[in-house]
Amino acid sequence: MRVERETRREIVKDALRGFEAQLRLRNAEGAVALFSADGVLFGSEEHESATGVDELRDFFSRLFARPHTYGWSEFEPLHAGGSERLLWFVAPTTVVVRRHDGSEQRAPYRVSGMLELGRDGRWLFRLFNGSEPATS
Repeated sequence: MRVERETRREIVKDALRGFEAQLRLRNAEGAVALFSADGVLFGSEEHESATGVDELRDFFSRLFARPHTYGWSEFEPLHAGGSERLLWFVAPTTVVVRRHDGSEQRAPYRVSGMLELGRDGRWLFRLFNGSEPATS
């Protein structure tokens, strides 16, 4: 069974929105639960990487100790492909950094990764990569 193009895009958007919600809530356990047991994350900064549940938990704990939260705007155009159990995606977006005083900073950003259909029927991040495009 092949997952249709629009369905793939909606699955990816739902996963990214769920991830953003956990980032905004500063919920390390909730964010870790969105990854497969051997999931991999690479952020835009050199030291931002984690593999597996323990490293992901440590990564999110450090991230949530910062005085701001992270999120993103819409993903357009969102490119997604794959099969019934594995999806890949890539999309430009805008990272939105919210400070405690309510101010926001926005910058161009890109997200990419892979989602895997878990045994419980949930789509989990097998790989997540966030990057800031270099300016020319």
